[in-house]
Amino acid sequence: MVRFKEVLLDSEKETQIALLEKYNLEYEYDIDYAVLAYEDDKLLGTASLARNVMKCFLVVKEAQGKQVMTMMYEHLLDVLEERNIDHYFVYTMPNNEEIFEQLGMHVLVRTMNTVLLEGGQHIKDVLKRLQEDYQLDQRKKHCVIINGNPMTLGHLYLIEEAAKEAEQLLVFVVSEDASSFPFEDRFMIIKKATKHLKNVVVLPTENYLVSKITFPKYFLKEDQLIDAEQTMIDVLIYKEYFVKFFNIKKRYLGEEPFSYNTNKYNQVLKQYMNGHIHIIPRKAIGEQVISASKVRKLIKANKLAKVKEYVPSATYEFLQSKKGQKVIQTLIDRELGRH
Repeated sequence: MVRFKEVLLDSEKETQIALLEKYNLEYEYDIDYAVLAYEDDKLLGTASLARNVMKCFLVVKEAQGKQVMTMMYEHLLDVLEERNIDHYFVYTMPNNEEIFEQLGMHVLVRTMNTVLLEGGQHIKDVLKRLQEDYQLDQRKKHCVIINGNPMTLGHLYLIEEAAKEAEQLLVFVVSEDASSFPFEDRFMIIKKATKHLKNVVVLPTENYLVSKITFPKYFLKEDQLIDAEQTMIDVLIYKEYFVKFFNIKKRYLGEEPFSYNTNKYNQVLKQYMNGHIHIIPRKAIGEQVISASKVRKLIKANKLAKVKEYVPSATYEFLQSKKGQKVIQTLIDRELGRH
């Protein structure tokens, strides 16, 4: 009889990592729940969760065909139900794709080495809701996708330049709450800073772009470098769903002289969507190129007068608010990362 043991001890985590490595799989840094599957004392496999993403599924060769994968999947579904999560995803290898489709999930995108499947909701339904909520029609559109952590004059310059060439410009704000500035505050600041641009619509990315679901390794520290394969899921979701659904003809990117990971992402976008991608040179003040990371460093150093030179009034006004003061204190108290 198959039993599941939650990975809690360091020794159990080491067992999981060793099992994954034996089959040339990588342990994921963001796992918050994991199990090892046993029959008596024999290790049969492992599976993990990172919030609502199932990943690191593995069944040893000797146990394949014994429904172990299905049992681990159903166990993780029970955990998600306990967490009141009804929209979930699975990362798995291409050879497991059919198993999860038979369990009712549907493929979002696939690369040579990875398949991302979705359950509980469908991306087309989510995008349709966005279309209705923001009253979007089928006219040709351009887009910008930004995190805005925080919004700088560089972000505003990118949006203004893109808006000059677009009948309607969609500004997608990264919904993932993995940044120093919370999503709801970033969204509010960007809406306020762009209200003078009548052809701009600001809307969220939901779970699907630059998120820990579609692009988990974007949120790594800069010294943990991504490769092209790790960006492909996000690029393909944008290409196969967002471009087609919203009739997006051009996407604008800011030139990236500082971040290896963001630059790698931009390169992959250009490679797969060359005519669709337009890169705008970074805005500079004197010889200083504007970046959100520079602004966060200034905030951490409590140099708000200097910050004012690099950000739109909407960002500066937020920093002076009670919520902004909490963000400032958080930045002062913790070690700065990429986000």
